[in-house]
Amino acid sequence: MYTFKNKRYLPPAKLDDLLTKNYLDDYTSILGYSVENRPILISSFGSGKRKVLIWSQMHGNESTTTRSLIQLFSDLTIKKSNIFYDLEIKVIYQLNPDGSNTYNRFNANGVDLNRDAVKMTQPESKLLVSFFSNFKPNFCINLHDQRSVYASGDSNLPALISFLAPSYNESKSINEVRKKAMTMIGKVYENIKPSSNWSIGRYSDEFNINCFGDFFMSQNTPTILIEAGHHPDDFGRNLVVNEVHKCILNFLNLFAYENRIKSNTETYFSIPENHDCLRDLEIRNITSSSGLSNKLFIQFDECLQNDKVYFYPKVEKETTKKLYGNRIIDFSKFTNKSIDLEQNNQKIIEKLKLFLDFSLFLK
Repeated sequence: MYTFKNKRYLPPAKLDDLLTKNYLDDYTSILGYSVENRPILISSFGSGKRKVLIWSQMHGNESTTTRSLIQLFSDLTIKKSNIFYDLEIKVIYQLNPDGSNTYNRFNANGVDLNRDAVKMTQPESKLLVSFFSNFKPNFCINLHDQRSVYASGDSNLPALISFLAPSYNESKSINEVRKKAMTMIGKVYENIKPSSNWSIGRYSDEFNINCFGDFFMSQNTPTILIEAGHHPDDFGRNLVVNEVHKCILNFLNLFAYENRIKSNTETYFSIPENHDCLRDLEIRNITSSSGLSNKLFIQFDECLQNDKVYFYPKVEKETTKKLYGNRIIDFSKFTNKSIDLEQNNQKIIEKLKLFLDFSLFLK
C-alpha cells in the first residue's frame, strides 16, 4: 500500500477549518443532521431573483468538488461579486458528512444517497428533497468525483471533467427543461481549453428516477451534473479542483443571464461520451515465464487508514476489452527477469514490486 500527502480526505472537522480559514463561516448555518447526528452545513450567498441549489459529497469519498466550492465562494465573497445581485445561491458542502468522515461512498447506514431520491429512506435524502421543495431553485448543480477509468470517447485521453444533463424519463426525452441544461453545458464546454493529455466527457444519461439529478429534472428543474475526473500526473486531484471552480463560475454567470442565451443542444451532443477504458498504469514489455513479451494494467484502490488515504495496486489483465493506461511503463528498463503472469494477482504485484516502485507514480 502507498500513501502521499493529499487533500482528498476531507472529513467534517477539516471542512469546518476550511470554511473558517476562507471566511465562509459567517455565510454558513446548519441545515440538518446526518444518521450519526453530524451537522449538514449550508451556505447562503446573494439576493437575486434566480435561485441556484448546489450540493457536493453526496458520496463521502468524493471531495474534489467540495474543495472547488470553497475556493470559488471564498473568491466571490472577498471580491464582493456582482453575481450575488443576480442570483440567490445555496451551497451544501457535504450532504453525507458521515461518509466523508470515513472516506466512504455510502452513508452511515450503508445507503447510496444517490439512489434514494424517491424512497427517501435516509435523513440526508429527506433533507435535500425537503429543502429543494421549499427553496424551489431555478437551477441545480449536482457535484461528484468520477473514477480514473473514464476516457473522453474511445480514446486514451482521461475525462478530466464530465458533464450530464440527466434524463427525466425512460425514453430520455428532451423537453424545454432538459434542453436548458444541455444548452448551458454546451456553452461552458465551448469555453474549456483542454490540454494535450486530458479532455472533457459526457456522462451516461441512462435514466434512474432514484438518482437526484434525474428526480429533480423530472420535477421540472434544470439540473446539471459535474463529475471531477482524473489527471495522470495528479492523484491528489488538485488540477481538476481549479477546472471545476472555473466551470461552476461559468454556469453561475449563464444562470444570471439565461434569457439572453439561444437554445442549442448540438454542442452538448458533440461532447464525447465517457468510455470505461482507462486504467491507472499500463506496464509493457514484461517477460513472462513462457518467454513472451506481455503487458498488464494496474488500477489503484483507495482505502482510509489512520486518517490517511492509501492506494493499493491491483492487476487487471487485458481481455477482449481494449484498455489504455493513464501512464505507460516500460518494464524492460527495470529488469529482464521473467514473471509468471499466470499467478494470482497478489503474487504478480509482489514480483513487480521487486523491480518497480509504485509510489513514484502517485503524485
